[in-house]
Amino acid sequence: MLDRPRGQVAFRLIHDTDRPFLEYLHATTRAWEFELVTWEETEKARFLKQQFEAQDLSYQRSFPKANRHIITLDGVDIGRLYLDRQDDVLYIIEFSLLPQYQGRGIGTDILRSLLNEAHGGKVPVRLKVERLNPAQRLYLRHGFVQTGVVGHHLALEWRPQLGPREV
Repeated sequence: MLDRPRGQVAFRLIHDTDRPFLEYLHATTRAWEFELVTWEETEKARFLKQQFEAQDLSYQRSFPKANRHIITLDGVDIGRLYLDRQDDVLYIIEFSLLPQYQGRGIGTDILRSLLNEAHGGKVPVRLKVERLNPAQRLYLRHGFVQTGVVGHHLALEWRPQLGPREV
């Protein structure tokens, strides 16, 4: 594991000018999908851009009230977090960090904060993760359990303990 970040993690709303960063982030976090693909780099880039555009449109249509944020570390854009906070569930739509910021505890800290929020609201946290995505380990380590399969994705859920807590 790399050193923990010593900077300030923050969130800011996404603007139209963030599109190039979001496309780049999407491409870098999908590198594992292309390990066995023999496509030319231009083909990969074109496919990833189309994939990002389709995903972005799908997210906007499926979750019109979602909070969409860029994750920053000391003012540097390092990831994205899309959340849909409903009365009965906290849904993590998208949570990704640039590869050079993974494994440093940033994702763990953000996820723990979301789980604390859900615990306080006594609501489950749900998400979908691709079956082979390495991020799946992060969720399983934090008590998420598989609740189903949706295409190439696993549906995962974390439930707060509703009994009394020790202080």
